Amino acid sequence: MKPFISFCSAALIAATAHAQPTFTAASNTPAPGTAYSINYGPYVAPGGAGANQTWNLSGLATDSSITVQRVLPSTTTNGAQFPTATVAEVSAAVTQYFRVAVDGIHFAGSDDGTSVVVHVPMGRYLPFPCTFGTLWSSPQHASFTYEDMTVTRTGTFSGNVDGYGTLIIPGATIPNVLRVRWTHTLQDAMGPMTINHLYDSYAFFKAGQAHPIAELVTATINMGGGPITNQFSRWTSADLSTGIAEQQEGPLTVFPNPAVDEVTLTWSPSLGAASTVSITDMAGRAVNHSYLIADRTGRARIDVSSLLSGMYQVTLTSTNGRRTSALLRVL
Repeated sequence: MKPFISFCSAALIAATAHAQPTFTAASNTPAPGTAYSINYGPYVAPGGAGANQTWNLSGLATDSSITVQRVLPSTTTNGAQFPTATVAEVSAAVTQYFRVAVDGIHFAGSDDGTSVVVHVPMGRYLPFPCTFGTLWSSPQHASFTYEDMTVTRTGTFSGNVDGYGTLIIPGATIPNVLRVRWTHTLQDAMGPMTINHLYDSYAFFKAGQAHPIAELVTATINMGGGPITNQFSRWTSADLSTGIAEQQEGPLTVFPNPAVDEVTLTWSPSLGAASTVSITDMAGRAVNHSYLIADRTGRARIDVSSLLSGMYQVTLTSTNGRRTSALLRVL
């Protein structure tokens, strides 16, 4: 893995005061064409609120990971249902849509392969400008279908930037971080049933990166039989200067894209000899797996004529286990 460039001792951190960061659309807008990884693991204590904090989350551990790619909404299967969205974040689990404006990042909705949820109005994910002491609250409503039932969703997305300082995660020490305390309440009404959701989380952001470096989540659901609570962490091992996932050893190019019958893959020589190519749909299901017999040419052709129309993730793995991924749209 590529090392992070910012390291310093605990003594130096404790002795140093940090500038109060302010985020704007220029510094923290998510851009199509970037990618990052999210690691999931056990919950850890979030630390205290206030100025010049040192949040030691070095105990974060990973039990699973996903890759998220940012694309133009128009390239996704149901992007037309989110006409105001400016960027889509695609993973194996779900596609989430956001509208970025001068006043902030707004959550336009999601598509998990089962339900397309369009928010009207949208909840505000992060306001601009955003700095220590910023408070906001916005409604988030939707009506969608789940297993042939109409679901009416009402909710509120609230935030409080409750601290700034230095964040320590495994492998990196990051200064000038803002911490956001998010409270997200949702109520889903479908027929006689009502489901209540509460997401209470602490998210740590830095300038130049639109997604949290780390987020500590307490999720509670109540379907009428009493609350059920789950706590977990999710954090990125991304190169914090670029927002590109660490395991993406070199860019993978897929051409033509969109495609109909066949695509040509090209990749960086730094990846080494390629061993396999796998293609998964947006629900995470493997739809194609090919062996390249240690191909060192940096080029390979893959037949995609049997794939249904839609978005896919193409992942190339080298003989030494390194991976690089790209999105492919099949017509």
